Amino acid sequence: MNEHSFIRAVHGHLPPEVFRWKIHDTFAGGVPDAFYAGPARTLFVEYKYVKSLPKRDTSPIRTTLTTQQIHWLNTLQTLNQPVAVVIGCEKSAIILTHKAWETQILKKDFVSSCLPFADVSKWIHNLTSTEAT
Repeated sequence: MNEHSFIRAVHGHLPPEVFRWKIHDTFAGGVPDAFYAGPARTLFVEYKYVKSLPKRDTSPIRTTLTTQQIHWLNTLQTLNQPVAVVIGCEKSAIILTHKAWETQILKKDFVSSCLPFADVSKWIHNLTSTEAT
């Protein structure tokens, strides 16, 4: 699996009422990978896929977020736009919000917080389709 098939796997679990746009912008570097819209709100997501996890539980997960990607994510966050980084590995992923992408994620934390792709899709659906309480 690679990042493209990872995104496709998450999208495959989304219900049709969630509008999704896989962004491919060759002019502006750092633009998040996907945009979602539902009746409640929109969401930008940057996806990263790691082929394998480090061997040691105390080793960090390398996400390869670029400076431009971090700038986009932080700017959108500052503008009160829902934004997330979703890091996948094999058949599961972790969702990072509220600038958590700025801190190291250790393998043990990644493994303990992983969700199946279907649950990542459910999170996207719930966020875009449910009014905040």
